[in-house]
Amino acid sequence: MTKRSESFFDQKPKNIKEMAETEVRMENIVLALLAHVDRGKTSLSEALLYESGRISEKGRVDHGDSVLDKDSLERKKGITIYAKSVYFTKENKRFFLLDTPGHQEFSSEMERCLSVMDYGILLIDGNDGIQKRELQLFERAREKGIPLFLVVNKMDLFQGDREALLREIQEAFSCEGIIDFSPYAFSDLAAFLKEEDFTRTVAPSEDCQDFLENLALLSEEGTGEYLENGRLPLSFLQENIQERKLFPLFFTSALKQEGITELFSWIFALCQMPAYSEELRGILYKISKSPEGRRIGKAKLLGGSLSLRQEWRPSEKALELHLEGVEEEAVESVEPGMLFTMPISENAGLGYFPVDEHSEKEKEGYFPTLLSLEGEEILSYRKDLEELQKEFPEWGISISLAEKQVTAQLSGNLQKELLTDLFAKRLGKKLHFSKPKLRYGESPRREAYGRGAVLEPGHRISMLLRLIPKEVEFFGEQQEVGKGERDCENSRNPEKKSIFSIEKRGELPEEWISRLETEWAEEHFPGPLLSGPYENYALEISNLSFSRGSAYYVDFQEAVYQAFRMAQATAGVRLLRPYFSYEISASQEKLGKILQEIERQKGKREELLSEGENYQLLGKIPGINLSELQSFVQGEGESFSFSFSSYQEMEEEQALAVLEERFGIPSEELPLSSVGKLYYGEELVSEAALGQDGWEENTSGGKSGGSSSKLNGSASLQLKNIGEHSEKKKKGEEGISLEEELNAIFERTFGPLKNRGQEAIRTEQKLFLSKEKEARLEEARAQYAKKGKKNKRKKFLVDGYNFLFAKEEWKALAQTDLMAGREQILPLLSEYAAYHDVDLYLIFDAYRVKSNPGKTLQLDSRMQVIFTKEGESADFALSRMANDFSQSGYPVVVVSSDQAVQIQGFSGKGAIVYSSKEFALQVEDMKKRISDSL
Repeated sequence: MTKRSESFFDQKPKNIKEMAETEVRMENIVLALLAHVDRGKTSLSEALLYESGRISEKGRVDHGDSVLDKDSLERKKGITIYAKSVYFTKENKRFFLLDTPGHQEFSSEMERCLSVMDYGILLIDGNDGIQKRELQLFERAREKGIPLFLVVNKMDLFQGDREALLREIQEAFSCEGIIDFSPYAFSDLAAFLKEEDFTRTVAPSEDCQDFLENLALLSEEGTGEYLENGRLPLSFLQENIQERKLFPLFFTSALKQEGITELFSWIFALCQMPAYSEELRGILYKISKSPEGRRIGKAKLLGGSLSLRQEWRPSEKALELHLEGVEEEAVESVEPGMLFTMPISENAGLGYFPVDEHSEKEKEGYFPTLLSLEGEEILSYRKDLEELQKEFPEWGISISLAEKQVTAQLSGNLQKELLTDLFAKRLGKKLHFSKPKLRYGESPRREAYGRGAVLEPGHRISMLLRLIPKEVEFFGEQQEVGKGERDCENSRNPEKKSIFSIEKRGELPEEWISRLETEWAEEHFPGPLLSGPYENYALEISNLSFSRGSAYYVDFQEAVYQAFRMAQATAGVRLLRPYFSYEISASQEKLGKILQEIERQKGKREELLSEGENYQLLGKIPGINLSELQSFVQGEGESFSFSFSSYQEMEEEQALAVLEERFGIPSEELPLSSVGKLYYGEELVSEAALGQDGWEENTSGGKSGGSSSKLNGSASLQLKNIGEHSEKKKKGEEGISLEEELNAIFERTFGPLKNRGQEAIRTEQKLFLSKEKEARLEEARAQYAKKGKKNKRKKFLVDGYNFLFAKEEWKALAQTDLMAGREQILPLLSEYAAYHDVDLYLIFDAYRVKSNPGKTLQLDSRMQVIFTKEGESADFALSRMANDFSQSGYPVVVVSSDQAVQIQGFSGKGAIVYSSKEFALQVEDMKKRISDSL
């Protein structure tokens, strides 16, 4: 073991209550470790704890004495299986270091931890470089909005070029915001990262100056601040990390404690505690059992405070509170941001408290309301919307760049009024709300079969799955579910009877079955038509073929998911109307009017209770009328609350009307069967038609497998495409787009696939494509590239001010005379567009100019200069144009150093991303070629 001398940090931490009495309020920050197996994650955790003084001796995985890997199986295997945490402190910050499993088979454990992470450390093996698992973890962190530090470990064994490795990492993640911090401790640069004004008496070294300039180039504000004052506020770095524009990178050897001091100093300086509300709120992210058999919940407090014997959910008190660590530590209370454990009852489940996770999700998820601004693009105020997301998470504000819309889950008029008032006060804008769109449920219309198979060396398993509507006989048991109301409470109750029936159940490891049932209950699969909850079905697994030595749980899981999606694609769809239970408290004088409104809205009154001078009304109402009833009751000044109750089947005519409205398709163009029942996708696949090895024979002589269209056909996409085609027919438009040509190529190769773009198809498929299929995929890409380049001129989108600072001489001129700087690069870019025969769009920020409508100048036939309008940044305009051109089939090149992370999403649609410096070199190269040819 590595041992250190006694220090202040070696003293045992005080009780939390004592700390609160004697010290300033602590910032609680959850810092999680994300990595693939054997990247040195446990070694890094030991190194950080040692650096902080939390432990005086470092343990090792191979010695079986590390702090976090306490389980006997973990120590035996030398891997992390269970997520666990330990805290350490420095000054006024308390970090909860959360160790997550890296092995693919335990990825669900890691997924549950994403909801409690404030920051993440993504570990990379310096010798192995970027592998598929690192890309997956980076993408998951992006989807969850988790800021990341990148740590390249095991550098004591690395023999290559660090600069080349850094470039490889930047290219793999398509991100220039990855900057090497490892040469400097925070103290080395603290003088140049001041918040207040200061007089610079000592110039930074040349290396430090290059480092600070790279940081400044993250945004125009940073560049201006550094050029004007010679420093960068620390908050500038913190904000860019939060916005995932900056990813500090460190080269380390955790085992030898090399580079850990620098890493630790920057983590302490850059990490901030998120803002939390004063109302009690938390999330239970993991449930385990103690050696005594008690259920132990692992949680994070997201608001308020929680003390011993305080009620944390209805009818349940916190009888014990503990912090995980070197040794488990009992505490009397916990504060926002802290990870802690407590014993819980059998009735407690994963999710948010004190409100039950599932009921909260249902209530918030059924009525998305579209937000808009009169005469302006609401996404221009994305940063303000993100602030509101953090301040009011209960509003469920969702920002979709792909769909160019913002929605909120507002449960009443007061929330709308408050949101409107906030927009008016903060932005001086009037907010508009669309009528909420109801979220319908979906269920299978008919019995269907699917086969799932994983057939790779060392991984072989196959099965047949039958998808059964609830009223169909299920292994000899007749389901007592009528055609009226269908209570879906069971589908969300973790203690429900399993929907799975498995032939020869004893042949499967019991752990596999238990894990599958748990994950299936948590998954909440969307329906294939409107992406509503998929309900009212049972699954029967038979014809199971595998051997214990040649299959693992992930193979079993993948085969089940394959078979389920295949069956779902041919089972047809029934739309289900949600019903809600309401509770109204009303005065006697308003009671009559409210009863009339309930009857008018086709509601059902079940109970009328007297409460002194007021009355309490209980009943049910169709979801489609719920918002109107709520608005009426609240408009009368009375109390109204609701919760999800059940589903009821819709009449066919009603279902067709809903689809006609949602997809803009006349009812006569909707895909119907011969008897007028709504279906979609392929013909029904029978059990006899399925091959014995898990694949269905097709007419081309090949085999269509688990990752083909049988699994991934999207009914909603098909209907949307029908609607778009219908609109084109009305307008007299003809021809086929490049997107449709690409789809045709893929369909000829594999059958119909989800329209997610080539890169999404390559990276998001759950099955690994065989070499033969990968070769066909590359061939299809090549065909598409040839067709795309034939008639479509490439579009270059250049961030103007970003490009202007790419070269020192341009930057120097721009600082003296901004207009002269712009005029200097215009002829260069015009010449570049003509030389390479491309269309070039040079985009300049003008969003801060009041009452600015925006301006576009056509410099010549191949180049436009665009000044953005008030409220629209160059970043937003560039992202919007890149997306629009990509969707229209144009090859796109994006030139920007600011938005590499956001723009990387366009790479899946054929876009190329250059930094401004890289593009400046291309322009210089063009000038040289022209000069040499003269």
